[in-house]
Amino acid sequence: MEENIQTENTKAQSSVQPINTEEEVQIAKTASSRRSFFIHLSIFVLSCLLIWVIWYLLHNIVKEEYTSGMFKICLGISLVWLIIIIFHYLISFRWTRTHTEKEISRLRRKRDKQMEEIKSLKDEIHQNDTSIQEEKNNGNA
Repeated sequence: MEENIQTENTKAQSSVQPINTEEEVQIAKTASSRRSFFIHLSIFVLSCLLIWVIWYLLHNIVKEEYTSGMFKICLGISLVWLIIIIFHYLISFRWTRTHTEKEISRLRRKRDKQMEEIKSLKDEIHQNDTSIQEEKNNGNA
């Protein structure tokens, strides 16, 4: 029995691919972040549901004047937590690139643009040199 469990554990460990490159590490982090978002969202939905069910039950059992403060508390907790969930979503799905990656991309685009400008200037200089040479040759002939 123990041998079967050890064999299954060994097979499971060997089937997991090791993370080799920087890109794979980033992909694993992104996947983990997105998975944690869905866990957070599930906890939010269940907790809010529980809070509002408790409020509803107390509101119907106890006098309304005693539960009006509880309504504000439930609403406040739900709204604040919803804002946190929205930011968690944005971080997990929309703002996945780091500031460093954005800056590197911006600098690469700037460098590529400068290289194109340099190439066009070199082509222009070359054309000017050839036209000057042609004028000299035409003047000598």
